[in-house]
Amino acid sequence: MEWDEPAEGVLETLCRMVPDTIRELAKAAARNEAESVASDRAAASVSVDDVIRGWIRTTPPDQRNGLVAVIEQLGLEPEIYENELQSDEGWEEEPEDSGM
Repeated sequence: MEWDEPAEGVLETLCRMVPDTIRELAKAAARNEAESVASDRAAASVSVDDVIRGWIRTTPPDQRNGLVAVIEQLGLEPEIYENELQSDEGWEEEPEDSGM
């Protein structure tokens, strides 16, 4: 999928917040999720908005409060992403009897 140049820049900026040891893993996960968001809206390319939504989805829910300031620093309105910031979809805990 094509990426808008500003979207690539935002992804790089976000990845710099991640420790070197897991940066490439985080980048790959966020890239895949951003492309999924863009696909869901039938877009031809990934936008900054898709990157932010993808980054939020790949961030554990208990760490998302810190993203509000990051979103603001990027010049965006965190309110736009309120649903994603408050969602824990895909992050449900393992059942206690699962052995994990």
